[in-house]
Formats: sequence, structure tokens, C-alpha cells
Amino acid sequence: MNVLELPVRRPVAVVMLFLGLSVLGLIGWQRLPLELMPALQGDLLFVQFWRRGAEPEVVEREILMPLAAKVSALPLVAEHGGQVMGSSGSFWVRFEHGGDMKVQELELRRIAAAVHRQQPANSTSINVESFESETAGFGSFVMDVRVVGDADRNTLYGLADDLLIPRFAAVPGVSQVRPTGGAARQVTVTADLARTAASGVTPEALLAGVNRYVQQVRHVGTLENESGRLDVLLDGRPDGLHALRHNRLNPSSPAEVGHAADVSFGYSPRQRDFRVNGDPAVGIAIYKEQDANLVGLGRDLRAKVEDLRVETRSLGIDLVVGGDAAELVERQLGHLAKLALSGYLIALAVLFLFLRQWRAVAVVGIAVPASVLVALALLYLGGQTLN
Repeated sequence: MNVLELPVRRPVAVVMLFLGLSVLGLIGWQRLPLELMPALQGDLLFVQFWRRGAEPEVVEREILMPLAAKVSALPLVAEHGGQVMGSSGSFWVRFEHGGDMKVQELELRRIAAAVHRQQPANSTSINVESFESETAGFGSFVMDVRVVGDADRNTLYGLADDLLIPRFAAVPGVSQVRPTGGAARQVTVTADLARTAASGVTPEALLAGVNRYVQQVRHVGTLENESGRLDVLLDGRPDGLHALRHNRLNPSSPAEVGHAADVSFGYSPRQRDFRVNGDPAVGIAIYKEQDANLVGLGRDLRAKVEDLRVETRSLGIDLVVGGDAAELVERQLGHLAKLALSGYLIALAVLFLFLRQWRAVAVVGIAVPASVLVALALLYLGGQTLN
């Protein structure tokens, strides 16, 4: 029996096959992740590095050359290169096709961390970047919510950071929520030149003493016992303003931070400003997880915005959606569906006018949506997204 005659001789099997693929296509249409932009991934990785106050020869010898030597031993490396400009530089690696870029990025980060550990403490920065990480923010952006109220921007920023951001971050599918447009609370140390001179402390010694005392949580190693491996963290954060004021600048001198400077709570400099209808506002940028459905997440977030508007109305706060990528994608998909339906109907009408046979038109009428559903099924099985 000829293979080409098989679909004609086995109509029931062919119908069942297309019905199964169509059902899978409908499932894929419901579950395919939707994105504003596709996840772009190249074969290049970049390393940016600098060493404070170092000569170019030192940066090349201590950072660039060790990076190049260790990267040369990695598999699937096609070529690499780098340059040094003053006390900073860059290094790039191009990999051959066929490898897993996420694994290769992890290996490069491991190499960068090993080189960084060989540098003097608190003097060097080595960062690994990829093309995907540079463009990920465009594809993962979901919504920009503006917080408007009678209070000043710094107060709005604090309310958004403490009250609103945890509520948005709890929505399933949200990966990150960032406040913008205001200033966060910070400890401000203001040096008094007259008091520093009276205490016998130079401004440089004051700065060094504060930097030595005010540190973040740092990972200093691990300990192993019968229960497993434990991480050892060094918490260098001060207990409060009182502890910071009474910190001695030098173990050999009785001078304290409070003797030479004023310590108080202040605000960091604002980087961005928002206004809604002429009123000051604070922005909240919301990003989605990689496999989240953009349109579905946008609907959930819009419902959350309405709920929060009701809850915060008594505080004199209003929430305004400034940018909604989900609504944009939903609107474009609706427009695309209208164009596809109109084109489909026009094609069927033209075929009937020329062929005058309903049977031939019906074949095309069934084949077109079936092919679309099969394409959606293959996209779903292949782990792709719909952009």
C-alpha cells in the first residue's frame, strides 16, 4: 500500500491523530507563557573588573591573565579576549554552539569568584554579565504602579516599601518588586571639622573608623560537624545610633564617632522623580518569573491594585497604574485575533467564489485552525513562549 494513500484508507486514525493534536494545542494555548519580548540568549559572556588605585600592569597581571588562563581550560570555548583601561578592564568569552549557556555562565562565575578571593580585601570588583541578563528586564517587566498621596515623596516611599511591596511580591508569578522615585531611610554621619580638630581626629580617620565599624553581613566560611555543613556569617551591622555614636575610631585613642560627627537618620539621594497629574508620586516596578503567563499575571495584579486602593484609601493614598505590559500584550493579541479571523473568512469566501465547491472550502476551513493548534502544541511541548 502506498504511504500517500494511508490517510485516505485510515480516516479514523487520521481524525483521532488530529483531534489529539488539537486538544494538546488548546491546552498549550491555555498554558503557554506569554511575554512582551522573547528571552534572548547569545553565545557571549562578559566580565567587568576593577581594582582600586592599581596600575594597568597590576590589573593585567593579577586579574586579566588569571581569568584568561582558567577560562582556556573550559570546554567549548571558541575564543576569548580582554582589555585593561587604567584600574579597570573587561574580558569576554565566546562559546561554541551546542552548549548550555547557563552552565557555562555558572562556570565563569566560579572562576571569577576564585580570582576575586586572591585579591586584597575590599579593593576589587569582578562581575560576570551575559546578553540575557542585560535584556531580561525588558521581557520580565509586568507593571508600573504609581503611589500618590498627600505626604511627601520620602514618606510615600516608606509606605510603599513597608506596606505595598510585600503584598505585590506575594502574588504568584511575581519574581521581583522594586520601589523607585523616592529615598530610603539611611544613617547619616555628618563630620564637624571643629569637633574633629578638638578630638585630634582627621576626617580621613573618621571615615575609616565608620567604614570599619558599619559593615554588612558577610560570609566568612563554613563549619562541618556531624549534623552537616554550617555557613558562618559575620554581622557587622551596628545595633543602633547609640552604638554607632559610642564606637571608638581607633583602639589606641578614646575618641568616638559622636565626638567628631553628628549621627542621625536621614534619606539617601533620590535618583528618579514621578508626578501624576502634577502631584508627587513614587513608582513600584513589578517583574514576573520566567515561566509565568504575562496576561494572567497582569489580571491578578490589576485585581490586587484595586484591593489595595480600597485598603489604603483611609491613609490618603491612591494607586495609579502607569505602565501595564500585560494589557499591551492582551490588546495586541486581541487585534491579531481579529485580523486572523477576518483574513480566514475572506480566504474561505474567495475560495468558494472560484471553486464553487463547499467540500474543498471545508477542507481548507478545517486545515487552517488545525495547523494553528498543532503549532501551539509543538510550542508547548518544546517549552517555548508566545511573544
